[in-house]
Amino acid sequence: MLSPDTVPVARHTSQADYRTGDLKLGRIAVLADLRRYLQVPFDCLMKCVGAGPSQPDLQQIRNKLTKCKILTDNKSGLRWTDFTPPATSEESEENAFKPLGRIIAKILAEVTDHGVSFLANPNGTPLSERNNTSRPDGYLVLSNKKTEPKIHWFDIAVPFEFKKGRDIKSLRDDEEKIIWSLHNIMREDPLRRFAFGITIEDTQLRLWLSNRALLAVTEPINFFENINGVISLFYALGFASASSAVNELGWDPTVERIRDGEVFQYKFTIGDEVFTTTRELATYGTDSMVGRGTRVYEAMDAEGKKVAVKDSWREAGRQSEGEILKNILASCEKKLQPDELANAKRYFVGVRLWQDVAIDDTRDETPMVAEEHNRTWVSIDLNPTLSTNWHLSSKGDVPDSGQLSALFSTQLGIIAHKIPCRVHTRTVFHDVGVALKDVTSLADNLTCLSGALMALYYLHKAGWVHRDFSVGNAIWVEGVGKLGDFEYAKEIDSDTSNDVRTGTMHFMAVEVEKQGYHFLPILNPRPRGTRLPTRPPFRMNFLHDIESVWWAFTWIFFYYTDTTTANTGHCFDTQWQQFQLAFPGMVGHISRRDFFTCIETLESSCNTVLSETCFDVFSDIPHFAKALHDGYRMAEAEYPSVVLSDTLRENMHGKAAKFLHGAQERAGVIELCLLPNVLKQKRPRPGDETSPPPKYKGKKPRHD
Repeated sequence: MLSPDTVPVARHTSQADYRTGDLKLGRIAVLADLRRYLQVPFDCLMKCVGAGPSQPDLQQIRNKLTKCKILTDNKSGLRWTDFTPPATSEESEENAFKPLGRIIAKILAEVTDHGVSFLANPNGTPLSERNNTSRPDGYLVLSNKKTEPKIHWFDIAVPFEFKKGRDIKSLRDDEEKIIWSLHNIMREDPLRRFAFGITIEDTQLRLWLSNRALLAVTEPINFFENINGVISLFYALGFASASSAVNELGWDPTVERIRDGEVFQYKFTIGDEVFTTTRELATYGTDSMVGRGTRVYEAMDAEGKKVAVKDSWREAGRQSEGEILKNILASCEKKLQPDELANAKRYFVGVRLWQDVAIDDTRDETPMVAEEHNRTWVSIDLNPTLSTNWHLSSKGDVPDSGQLSALFSTQLGIIAHKIPCRVHTRTVFHDVGVALKDVTSLADNLTCLSGALMALYYLHKAGWVHRDFSVGNAIWVEGVGKLGDFEYAKEIDSDTSNDVRTGTMHFMAVEVEKQGYHFLPILNPRPRGTRLPTRPPFRMNFLHDIESVWWAFTWIFFYYTDTTTANTGHCFDTQWQQFQLAFPGMVGHISRRDFFTCIETLESSCNTVLSETCFDVFSDIPHFAKALHDGYRMAEAEYPSVVLSDTLRENMHGKAAKFLHGAQERAGVIELCLLPNVLKQKRPRPGDETSPPPKYKGKKPRHD
């Protein structure tokens, strides 16, 4: 029997609470996605930092620190001369930790050519491309940047958070802030592969590590009792910074940052070629601290040819997207006719090359930080509180429902405490286009969706399922709709598993969300004592991919309106309410299931939402849904067997293509505009027409 598909999980960082820009809500969304972090012995993460001093060198450093009066060695033992336990100090927190800067500086000075320096700057906000206004209490910064008027997050090697106390509130505050700092480094900087952080609560120091596989923290060491440990830590950090590439502190030597006017661009070295980015296409994958961390850029090769570059971290046991697409095309060659194969290639995005990233001739992958018997999972407690600091959303994300979800669970199933090894990989695509969600011509939008459906048809006929269809991976390329993002595709009868699929809920089939079959036949009760048959595990099939197309088809008309209607008295607030019911952006919401499964509810919603201009174009939404219901019932009629015949596949694809083609023919010259933008224009600002303009135009005021 085939094993069940991996349960998908929705991300809080893809939902409204994160995208509001509210700093506190953003932190809570990040914590909600993590749910836990790994606690390991101090020595385990020290190994990840790198080489500490040998015992003779450690003794020599202690002697030098004693000679320059950083340390005092007397009858009471070895102690820091000017640094006393902060909890006992009557000074402010900033002043209580001031001696720490001199201690760190003197330890770093023992490393020849160290590349970082310590700065305590609790009142300064580092520069940020994402408008992040958080302020670490201190940081190790690249030494060649320490004299800059303002430090950029790009130049922060290790962020710090301090607290005089070590009560639960202090611990939790430091944890939230250091996790956000690590999150921001990893999402904002394409050069960062991992990052370290340090928190100190009174006498207790903890070392943190964030990479695409996990967030880990050490058991605390006593800063005042474990002086050897403190010296070893900062010596190792200094030693890791001594190379010009500082790759041992997480920077990527295969990427170069360049400034192009007011913006930054990047040069990616892939094999023997260099690709220079021209704009971001999608960076929202980096909003999740643990996962693939996908970034996609439009770029140019050395000869000026336009390409798309994707940088991501796959599970070590999984194939790269380039390899998966290569295998899909191999299946197409076996199962499709020559003309069908040519069409399949036309509707699939074309891959130019793919390669795993190598650092110092070694494949770049996340390390194992501790053996299973030597680690503990720590759950994260959440307590959302709104703030007045705002950050910017990522590029290329799929718009959500606008409903805050910090107080609601979006978990689908239980995730095992397995820590995957992740491999850093890059893929270069021939095709660069516009995501379907950004195509404003309705006719082009529907043509793009039809092309992506055609790609799914050939994919299904070749024996594969895509498993991740959305309006973000249907691409409009020079008048052709193409399908991309094959990272989660697999053969229908494959028994291989893969990492948890994360992302928007909007286009997920209701059975996939439920992880169970919904359209089963109604059976009579079994005689008493009769044993129930063994139920097969739930697995995705081609019907679920086609349903995802239906959700995309419907989403277009609920999230957009036409430009003619935008200037009329259409009830846009009602349309937005209906959109939120159909696309709530959270797991297990009954309104979403009813929207698809109850034709009467669906028809009522369409009648309420669709403008007169668009109504005729999208009149087939309920008919498309009904055809899917019939297909599911046919496939599940002999449950526990699920019969996915070639006839059913041809029939369902034929009907889906007919519905889209009909809408496309009726679309005419209709232009679309985003419903949220219309709502912003229609809703007056609080106050009457004589209200003064906002004091902080385009930016939220910061409050300490």
